[in-house]
Amino acid sequence: MACTMSGYRDSSRMARWAAREISRALAMACRRLIFPVLRAPGPDEPWYRKPGLGIMYQIEYRPGMDWDRDYQEFNRSMMDGNGKLKFNGPFCRIEKWVELSEDVGVDYHVLESKWHDGICYFRTELTDWKTEVDYCGRFAELSRQAGIPFMFYYSAVFDHNPLFDPIQPNPHSTFSVLSMEPQPVYEDYLRGQYRELVERYRPDGMWIDWYWPDRATELTIDFFRTHYPDTVLTFNLSNYFPSSYHRIDYTTGEAHDLDGFYLKPVKTGAMILPIFTGAWRWATLFRRTADHPWELISPAGKWWQDPTLRDDPHELPRMAAVILGSGGKFCVGASAQLDGDLYPDQVKQLKTLGAWYRPRKKLFTDSVPLRYRGQQVPGIRTCPSSVRSMACIHDGDTLLHLVNVDGVTRPITVEFKGRRWGNISKIYLEPAWKELEVERGGRGARLVIRPEDIDPVDIILRLRTA
Repeated sequence: MACTMSGYRDSSRMARWAAREISRALAMACRRLIFPVLRAPGPDEPWYRKPGLGIMYQIEYRPGMDWDRDYQEFNRSMMDGNGKLKFNGPFCRIEKWVELSEDVGVDYHVLESKWHDGICYFRTELTDWKTEVDYCGRFAELSRQAGIPFMFYYSAVFDHNPLFDPIQPNPHSTFSVLSMEPQPVYEDYLRGQYRELVERYRPDGMWIDWYWPDRATELTIDFFRTHYPDTVLTFNLSNYFPSSYHRIDYTTGEAHDLDGFYLKPVKTGAMILPIFTGAWRWATLFRRTADHPWELISPAGKWWQDPTLRDDPHELPRMAAVILGSGGKFCVGASAQLDGDLYPDQVKQLKTLGAWYRPRKKLFTDSVPLRYRGQQVPGIRTCPSSVRSMACIHDGDTLLHLVNVDGVTRPITVEFKGRRWGNISKIYLEPAWKELEVERGGRGARLVIRPEDIDPVDIILRLRTA
């Protein structure tokens, strides 16, 4: 009976919280879709407040297992005869991972320090459910040597460490929120591990999973704001809950593909999860409505539990162009194999992303989105229409991004109509700084981009005015 009443209270609390969040989100969207957010250039902003590319190194995937799994069975499979952790990987190759970050040219990166299974990849005095090697310590050391801002992922919403079996609401599922009700043992554990992570390794930030109406979320925000206010703080899912927007340093959430709808259902184990998709839709919405820094994250593979390569190797770079060009950060999750190497196809995918990003980095990190209402830029018409337009301000010029969604290779026609575009004097192709021939007439202009100047990801045009 007590469990039934507790479940009812949790469901009721969730419903009230969701209703408040939806009401706030709708009110904000209605206002800001009419009067979009106006951003001012800020080249001296810290990394977490600017567009940027990141990698999250993930130790959560295990072949043959779904995201949702029976943790009573899983934990038994991970124990020796004395009930101690019998760790079998991933044995992280931190040196290779940091080298990959340098090769890709990331602006920051993240290491999973503790996923939902509760296994700690760092030196902790609070549990034996940990790796023998201090992977977080090595990541911190090498990240500093490379000059890359680094964060630790930490799962606060779920923790299936056997230490918490007596208070685990649902030991047969990953989805088992520990702190919907007061849990002093778990709450003290969170505070203690946060102290260990920050004081031992001094990360630039903490990436917490999830933002939720539980005590762990409130505790985490209060703890970091009180004790470690200089540690950058973000929560997964916080993009979608307005109450988070000005409580943490930036918000984040998932977007698993370029052009899907906002959500799609995905079956995992015995559950059906609503998965956030549609980077184009989310990014262009946040460009218009978000007056705070934000991020979208996506797996390098097809999804968190499917590390195989995406069908189109240009999809991730296009997602990066859309998200960064809208003013956000884009973090890509890379999956480790049990031996610690990343999946080779994902390494290949990330290097493709880096080869595209490195020569264009400053065109994104030092830009701010232009203010306009629609998903695409007013007064710009492209043929074919699958080439979509976005616009930013960079060094006083307008950068027009033409996202090549379908990877067209035939000539692309761009028409500029209206007063905003009537005084274009020159157009340069970036990053090659190649001047393109412009046809002028009336209150507009016309440009034909030849096949040799077409990028399969994003054609960037610098517009100079008279």
